[in-house]
This record gives sequence, structure tokens and C-alpha cells, in this order.
Amino acid sequence: MTELATAARRTELDHATEDLRELCEEVAVPMQAQQYIAYFCGAGGQSPSDKALRRRAFYAGIDRFQRAVEAVGDLEAAGYAPREAASIEKESARFARLRREISAAAGD
Repeated sequence: MTELATAARRTELDHATEDLRELCEEVAVPMQAQQYIAYFCGAGGQSPSDKALRRRAFYAGIDRFQRAVEAVGDLEAAGYAPREAASIEKESARFARLRREISAAAGD
């Protein structure tokens, strides 16, 4: 992979990460599965259709993030420090798990 392609893929991953985090800014602390389920599925202030739209945006954000991680491939070779690479891989697994849990709770 050329340096330009690596840089573009890294930029996409950084943007996907930022966008996904923005979707989750209003999830209550401690930001565990229960809080994500309440935010994306639970009652309170928004109609069920609004919650469904929010979930679809979250699922799309996770898909984009995971595609970007896969496109980068070797995170360290792409310029991420070992600690950053481990954090990205852990975050990818965490969001995949959250997606399954939220989907199950919502009946999606």
C-alpha cells in the first residue's frame, strides 16, 4: 500500500472514530451496555421511531468504523503507536458487542 493510500485510510478511520464517538456523546455515564440500551432503545423524551433512527445511525457508524479498521489493516504499520492500535482494536470489539446487545434489546 502506498503512503498516500495508507494516509487516506488512516484519515477515514480517524473520521469514522470521531463520528461514532459523537453519536454516543449523550449516553449516560458510566457508558456501559445498560446506558447504551437506555439511550438507543429506552423510553424517555423521544418517539420509538426517533429511537429507531438513532439506532440505525449508530449501526451505520459502527459499520463504517469497522470497515475503516479493516481497510487500514496493520494499525502499527499505518503509523499508530502500539498502545493506540490496541485501543482501536479493543474499541472495535466493544462496539461490535454493543451493537449485538442493543439490537437484541430493540428487537432489530
